[in-house]
Amino acid sequence: PAMSLSFHIGFNGQCEEAFNFYAQALGGTIGTLLRVADSPVPATSEAHARQIVHANIRIDGVEIAGGDVAPEQYQRPQGFCVLLGVESEARVRSVFEALQAGGEVVMAPQRTFFSPCYAIVVDRFGVPWKINCGT
Repeated sequence: PAMSLSFHIGFNGQCEEAFNFYAQALGGTIGTLLRVADSPVPATSEAHARQIVHANIRIDGVEIAGGDVAPEQYQRPQGFCVLLGVESEARVRSVFEALQAGGEVVMAPQRTFFSPCYAIVVDRFGVPWKINCGT
C-alpha cells in the first residue's frame, strides 16, 4: 500500500466555517465533515454536538484534515505554514485577498529573490499561509 501524507489542523470551534471558506476561496472540495452528534463521542451540549470531530478538504490534489478541539486544548497554529504554490502572480494576489479578510497580513504580495510573487498571511482562523508563484 502506498503511503500518504497530510496534516491536521485543530480549530477553536470553527472547523466547519474554515473548511467552507477554504472550499469557496481556494476551490477546495470538502470530503468528510463528521460532527460530534454523528459520532460515538458523547456530546456535552448542543454546541458541542455541532462541532467537527474530523473533516478533510482537497485543494488541488492536496488534503488538509482538521477538527474542533476542546477550548482548553486549543492552541493557535505555530511553527509551520501551509505553503500554497499557485500558477500565476494574479492567483497569488487573489488567494491572498481572500485569506487576509479578517486575518493578519505578514507580508503583502511582492517580488522576492526566490519568487516573482510571494505573500504571507495568517487567516481569520489562525492558520498561517505562505503563497508562492512558480515553485
